[in-house]
Amino acid sequence: MKRKKPRRLSSFGYLNITQFLGALNDNIFQLLLAFLLIDILGAENSAVILATASAVFTIPFLLFLQASGVLADRVSKKNIIVFAKFFELAVMLLGIVAFALRTEVFSYIVLFLMATQSAIFGPSKYGIIPEIVKKERIAKANGYISLFSFGAIILGTFFAAFLTDITNRNFILSASACSLIALVGVWSSLKIKDTPPSGSRTKFNPLFIYEVYKTLNRSRNYNHLLTAILGSAFFLFVGAFLKLNIIPFAIESLGLSDIQGGYLFLFIALGIGTGSLFAGKFSGKRVELGLVPLGGLGIVICCVVLTTFSSSLAVVVPTITLLGISGGFFIVPLDAFIQIASPNEYRGQTIATKSFLSFIGVLAASVVLIFTKKLGFTANQGFIAMGMITFVITITLTMLILDYFVRFMTLVMSKILFKVRATGANRVPSTGPVLLLCRHSSWVNAFLLMATQRRGMRFIIKCKRDRFRWLAPIYRLMKIIPVTDSSGPFYMTTLLKDIRRGFNRDFSICIYIHEDHDEEDTKTAERYNPVQQLLNEIECPVIPVWVKQKNRSQQFVKVLKRFFKLRGRTKATIAFGAEFSRDRTFTDMYKKLLEDSPYAATKK
Repeated sequence: MKRKKPRRLSSFGYLNITQFLGALNDNIFQLLLAFLLIDILGAENSAVILATASAVFTIPFLLFLQASGVLADRVSKKNIIVFAKFFELAVMLLGIVAFALRTEVFSYIVLFLMATQSAIFGPSKYGIIPEIVKKERIAKANGYISLFSFGAIILGTFFAAFLTDITNRNFILSASACSLIALVGVWSSLKIKDTPPSGSRTKFNPLFIYEVYKTLNRSRNYNHLLTAILGSAFFLFVGAFLKLNIIPFAIESLGLSDIQGGYLFLFIALGIGTGSLFAGKFSGKRVELGLVPLGGLGIVICCVVLTTFSSSLAVVVPTITLLGISGGFFIVPLDAFIQIASPNEYRGQTIATKSFLSFIGVLAASVVLIFTKKLGFTANQGFIAMGMITFVITITLTMLILDYFVRFMTLVMSKILFKVRATGANRVPSTGPVLLLCRHSSWVNAFLLMATQRRGMRFIIKCKRDRFRWLAPIYRLMKIIPVTDSSGPFYMTTLLKDIRRGFNRDFSICIYIHEDHDEEDTKTAERYNPVQQLLNEIECPVIPVWVKQKNRSQQFVKVLKRFFKLRGRTKATIAFGAEFSRDRTFTDMYKKLLEDSPYAATKK
């Protein structure tokens, strides 16, 4: 019997090991250096030390990241990775010397060199994946890279404190462990298969700030893309500040040592991992921007709790874990939206710009922390100050992405109050403008329909003028445009402008039709007839929709009463019909919707 040969790691496996060890070393070495300088300068200077170390580590990314990207397109990415790993080993050996000499300036120089090799390594790490992985496995490969990078951050923050603790603050011995990790990284990088240069002749543009400006200006043309980029950069600012503030907070408020305070990073990292996992689960197959305001609100609440119960370790530990979870809710949808919403031809530049602004945010956090310490702020006050800033930014973001937030909240409420069965939902395209014709004219049906879509929606509902008055706030929130019997030609012209604006933003426009129709329906159809002009201008599918609720519970109050009387959720059915032929006029579509059985699509 032939013995099976042990399965060898692929080039991607060795790449993942290489980047994992590099990220691990980054986090261990940065914290070891902070602990060393706290040892030299005293715990009272911990905030300034951590902020300075973070700033020194960030600057090389701002200076060299774009040049490294150009280099990765001109030279073999495998060769760049190997060079970066040998560079890392040399820097780690210098780190041992710096720790032996116990000099502040030399230690910061070594940290700067460490960040420089990471900036050189970064673009090639991601750029080599399509060259060593099959096309259909690229998305999965990126997932593994992210997972192992995050694992390295968790272990790095833990091992920095652990090594310092078990070696009794012997930083030379701890730095030797970093050199050993770097040596293993060199070995794994050599195992990656050779890759040819991509053949690019792009030259580095020293005026990269102007390129960043052009990318941001271009992003304004894409729905919410600029908002997502700036929101992501703001999160890195907040996250960096809170991370830098943890050890001073542990020393000042909890009475812990700097090493014990370092262990708190583990809970934050675990929280971010958990939050990222849940954000992915809640989003499903699509991006869920509605989670961002919830994440921001969670950060604000956690900052307030940390300030209020600053001396209780039993409260602080779960709170910083929840802080991490809230951070995951905040950043994951934003980063995913940037990747999806960016145009293909500019995606690389857009992501690079987002990274640049993120590092600006990290650098700004270091400057702000140093500035607050000079003004005499305590770490405790730092949390509440950042909570207030986050509250203002969260409110601003919520107003900018209100469509997504309202849609997400209606999704949550519909899951709680209704048992919805949707059929034919795949008939609605995921992108591009869509016109939906829906039977019934209850805003509750708009509530249900909004929960089935992962895009912005606008609703046009015919209603009586007296009902419109008290429903007006709900209509404005849910983007429902009422059409009353007194709506004249001028109102219809304005209505068409609203529809056109929605189509230009790839929204779904839903026009609700009364089920109880009579001879007045002909007049109603004629009133909507100008929509035909718009359909002639814009090529978009027109899809019929029928909604049915058990016991015809059209009033939201009845649904709530049923739920709170523990009679269960109200059953509802939403059926999407086949797309109407473009040969039909809008009036014909209108009449066809009224004539057909409301649930014909369900019976098919």
